[in-house]
Amino acid sequence: MYDKDENRAVFEKGELTLEIVKEKSPFMFPENRLKLAWLIRREGFYVRMHGYEYLVSHGGRFLCLILLQPMNRIVMIRVFNWIENSHRLVGRIIELIKSLDNVSEIVVY
Repeated sequence: MYDKDENRAVFEKGELTLEIVKEKSPFMFPENRLKLAWLIRREGFYVRMHGYEYLVSHGGRFLCLILLQPMNRIVMIRVFNWIENSHRLVGRIIELIKSLDNVSEIVVY
């Protein structure tokens, strides 16, 4: 039996059972990745999507690179400072990501 409060395996009646229950990222499914690209475009950004990567630009300049790692529940965002107020613009994109995926950790660098 898995003790969720203690986050460990439990030895019971001569058997060791390990049940890892981890909420999955919605970005494991292609339809959710496409939906994210659509939402970003709707906000006025240009998006080039390739699998789990998004290259986002605004006003003809690169804004950020988004890398999804749904198996690890991580979203990495590399911000390019070529646009004034780029962090404010990326903040809008982060809100869109959070609206679809509330389990992944978002790392901005």
